[in-house]
Amino acid sequence: MIQSKIKNPKSQIRFDLAAILIIVALVLLFFWRIITPRLEDRAAFPPGDFTDQFWMFRVYEARAFAQGRLPLWSENFNSGHPFLADVQSAIFYPVSLVWTLTVVAMRGENFTLFDLELEAVFHFVLAGVFTFFFAKRLFGSRVAALVSAITFTFSGYLLSYPPLQLAILETATWLPLILLLLDAAVESHVTLAPHAFGSAGVTRSEATEQSSNSDEEIASHKSLAMTSARYYILAGIVLGIAALAGHPQTFMFVGYASVIYFSWRITNHESRITRHVFTFYASRFALVALIAAALSAAQWIPTLEYQLVSTRAAISWEEASRGFPTIDPLQMILPGFTAAFQAPLYIGILPLWLALFALWVNRSRAKIFWALLALGSLILSFGAYAFAYALFYLFVPGFGIFRGQERLALVIAFSLSILAGYGFRDLIEPTLDTLRVRARRAWALLPAGITISVMLMFTMYVAGAQRATGRFAFLTDRAALMVLLFILASALAFAFVKPSAISRGRVGWGFALALIAFDLFTINNPGFNASFDSRYPLTPLIETVRNDSGVFRVVDESKLPGHFGIAYRVQEIGGISPLRIKWYAELLDSLPAEKLYPLLNVRYLITNRPGFANADVVMQENDTRLLRLQNAMPRAWFVGKAQAADDPTTLAAMQSDSFNPRAIAYLAEPPPFAPIPNAALITPTVESRDPEHLVVSIQTPTDGLLMLSEVYYPGWRATIDGSLVSILRADLALRAIPVRAGTHRVELIFDPGSVKIGIAITLVTVFLVICFFAFYALRFTR
Repeated sequence: MIQSKIKNPKSQIRFDLAAILIIVALVLLFFWRIITPRLEDRAAFPPGDFTDQFWMFRVYEARAFAQGRLPLWSENFNSGHPFLADVQSAIFYPVSLVWTLTVVAMRGENFTLFDLELEAVFHFVLAGVFTFFFAKRLFGSRVAALVSAITFTFSGYLLSYPPLQLAILETATWLPLILLLLDAAVESHVTLAPHAFGSAGVTRSEATEQSSNSDEEIASHKSLAMTSARYYILAGIVLGIAALAGHPQTFMFVGYASVIYFSWRITNHESRITRHVFTFYASRFALVALIAAALSAAQWIPTLEYQLVSTRAAISWEEASRGFPTIDPLQMILPGFTAAFQAPLYIGILPLWLALFALWVNRSRAKIFWALLALGSLILSFGAYAFAYALFYLFVPGFGIFRGQERLALVIAFSLSILAGYGFRDLIEPTLDTLRVRARRAWALLPAGITISVMLMFTMYVAGAQRATGRFAFLTDRAALMVLLFILASALAFAFVKPSAISRGRVGWGFALALIAFDLFTINNPGFNASFDSRYPLTPLIETVRNDSGVFRVVDESKLPGHFGIAYRVQEIGGISPLRIKWYAELLDSLPAEKLYPLLNVRYLITNRPGFANADVVMQENDTRLLRLQNAMPRAWFVGKAQAADDPTTLAAMQSDSFNPRAIAYLAEPPPFAPIPNAALITPTVESRDPEHLVVSIQTPTDGLLMLSEVYYPGWRATIDGSLVSILRADLALRAIPVRAGTHRVELIFDPGSVKIGIAITLVTVFLVICFFAFYALRFTR
């Protein structure tokens, strides 16, 4: 690859540090309203998944760590939820884990929204820095690398979905670093045996495994081979970190982009691809994948167990094939034309022109690769609107299990950002032939032409040719700004096409970087929430619920923010996590509220409906009423009669008016005892209750079932008086434990083997990686 022209190592470090400081400064400037100490100017990320899902998950995680436990299970939503197994909890993601533990060490369990916002801002810095170093490796120009870094960091993609979907941001951040390490790994094979390259019939990878018989050359070869292995291991570590960040679909895109880039780099360096070459590189990438899988095992093994019993076990073509409408590429020059608030394909006017310019002047295999990667990703991002996605849905693993193919905007934005860097490098190249100069001048007319087109469109709008509603309504807000951006981009292009000392010097570079930043800061602003009020205020209504010391659950009918159960430390039957246990989801969808709420131990209902059967109005705040149900069932009860039934039969029986959950239980497997028609009405006592631990005492004169209004899920184990017993799935989604006549102490513990196995694999992998780098440092760096 092209190397930096600055030979002095100290100068290289100074320039790199300067570039990093520029990226950090720009990120802090963009998010100044988030980090400002002036409370009157302070803003927050807008309410949505960032506040209700990711912040609440982190609050629960910090609470668990402060209590000295690993958050395996949460009782605050979905009537119980496998918290760690939910991939978006991302408990083991190194950056968030270290940051959460740091906050807990400083302030206990008080993890604030500002803490999570700082974590998000930090990832924008990481994305910019990683992109800079990768682009610098490709271009050999720090200024051009800064163009790529700024373009990607503040692109419409990274500032549209990710700020509200933290898992997407934290997964996508690692893409450029993975590509950098893979690039370095492939490049290292060139260094291993340069004397053999170019030999007749010998490929680079074949030469890599050839060595001289001299001890000195053998030692040198081993050192270089270890260096090559180091890059592959580092790539595996970073890929594993991306897997732990908590967004499988984005990780899939990162993984496929890495495979495609790695394959292209191989073909670019090998004279021919033989079976030996294929095996050589396939084994190396297998090592990368193996390390990534082993390092992230603590998360994906429990997640896989959850996935198999969740509502996402499979999705339909209609769900998976959603993507960009084919008109959405207009976002690239007319942000706001297809969506009022987001333009994920917008990378700025000047960067887009630079990307096109790179393909026109001094075209190379590398530029064509990035152009094809962007184009292919764009076609797939259309989903069902383009037939290409159907082929991937049918034949490429992963594309049929995730919805929202428009998230491929990640690869599109990154590829175009790299092309923009190539274009800027070519634009400031000091030696040009006449043909290139003419080509540059011709392409410099492109922004001017688009400017004229936009001005004509604006004129048409003002003249009344288009109504102020519909797609052209965006012109009322952005027309003048877009015209200005086009004019400035055109002027800058002409200045660089006719080179001068100013345009080639720091003034010209600074103006280009400033224009890109101004463009992206203005157009891709996500719109912070001006109100810095608490998302979860402690109202008298909530205080009333919290002051009830009983064991119960709450139902909110769209009056409170998502995951309010975590915020207020109460237990609810709902939640906004995209995954639910499939039996529980079916129960929620199939039973009417009058039957469902009592069965799930619901005592309070927060609603705006005037009333509810068998419920009393406790209090009212504006149009919100707090109702207390009179017929709420306890958390645990005793049933003497049981019947085995499949799920459809169970649902039909539970939907009937004659169903009495205290009289009969429907089991997913045969009952362990004979039915007892007139069993005594016994109410067990809940002695202690924690998220992963439940103790119930029961005294019964007959054999029967201890029924628990707790969601059935693998990983729970039960003991009766210290002896292990089975937990049965009853009434579609609840737990039942067979008990014999007598007085017993029943204990339930959530202790999934999947978590133990995953953590063990991860820890062993970390140990082996540390051993490798310790050995490398001791043996080959002296």
